[in-house]
Amino acid sequence: MKNYCLLILLGHITLFGCATAPSPNAAQVQEADQQMVANCKFLGTVTGTSGWGNLASPIGINNAKNEAKEKAAQLNGTHIVWQSIYGGYTSTVTGNAYHCP
Repeated sequence: MKNYCLLILLGHITLFGCATAPSPNAAQVQEADQQMVANCKFLGTVTGTSGWGNLASPIGINNAKNEAKEKAAQLNGTHIVWQSIYGGYTSTVTGNAYHCP
């Protein structure tokens, strides 16, 4: 994954967060719904986190999704169905990875 960082200065408040770009393999993992993977092989549950102190939305959520897609790609996954997405100070996601022919 490649990192892209952002620093925002708002008076006395400073926000800092880094966005990640998925690897080419992870970029191939498509977000799907349950109908799209009905005839696919379930590979397992994957999780991702933005890391401590990342911007909550949308950068933090995208970082967490990219991490989960990396894990799905390592399982030879082609699709991911999100089970939960939490965009707090440390964003987390959980998804089910599938391999579709």
